[in-house]
Amino acid sequence: MKMKSIVFATLLCLFVAGCSHGLSGTYLPKGGGVGSGLVMDKLEFVSGDSVDITMMSQTVRANYKVDGKQVLISVNGQQQVFTLDDDGCIDGGAMFGKFCKS
Repeated sequence: MKMKSIVFATLLCLFVAGCSHGLSGTYLPKGGGVGSGLVMDKLEFVSGDSVDITMMSQTVRANYKVDGKQVLISVNGQQQVFTLDDDGCIDGGAMFGKFCKS
């Protein structure tokens, strides 16, 4: 019986980890480059599939989805692909720059 409980607990942990692809918290610009902080001041992942994007003192609510190592952010029908790196930072390339959790 104890072995079944351990197996069940392990499978449950793997299932929860596999399903929780969401991001949370505030991500701020990191590093140099043209886009780092010039276009977007911060990304704040607020709940489920929502992210608040602050740029030029204005905040816009957008939807996002994590697909493997990609974070797909959609604003008004336009989608931007960011890359999730091994440190957990989100890289939007030269245009948007890199954002790391604060």
